Amino acid sequence: MADSKTTPEDPPPAPHRYTTTHDAVSGKSIFSPSLPETVAGYGSIGMQVFDSYKTFSTPLDMSDDADIAALKSDVAQRAADVAPSSVWFPAPGESLLRYCDWAPGATLDLHRTETIDFGVVLQGAMELTLDSGEVRVLRVGDTIVQRGTLHSWRNPSDTVWARVIFFLLGTPPVKVNGEEKAEHLPWKG
Repeated sequence: MADSKTTPEDPPPAPHRYTTTHDAVSGKSIFSPSLPETVAGYGSIGMQVFDSYKTFSTPLDMSDDADIAALKSDVAQRAADVAPSSVWFPAPGESLLRYCDWAPGATLDLHRTETIDFGVVLQGAMELTLDSGEVRVLRVGDTIVQRGTLHSWRNPSDTVWARVIFFLLGTPPVKVNGEEKAEHLPWKG
């Protein structure tokens, strides 16, 4: 029998999403039945991804559940696309709430997105490396504000899955001294 200290644990369960809205007749607050409570995940580029909610404009129109209808349409369009290149990021004016689960030892190579990402480690630890060579290990409760920089991720554990939740906002490409730092997603080929 394997030593429990070296046997990887099971991945975290799929997250649940509870979406509120208004009853069309009474106007009272209710939980929306329009979206499944369990968020469907997909395996991708060394991690399991759960896209919990996305918006498509700023300011956001929530009248008559317009945002929920737009999300349902987007989810239906993406349902068949589960290749690693299917990991997508919000465009300027869009937002995304995303869970990322990394298996023990999993990595995500250097990449840059045209987003600002607010991340919180919920389980395990994640090592963040910047193209400058600087490294930080983020632990449960730690936050990261990822501002369009070239970076990589690694789960440093041999046994513990890591889960990070990110709130991403699409942005134009970052410019440094007039030079545009464009999106770099090596898994897209």
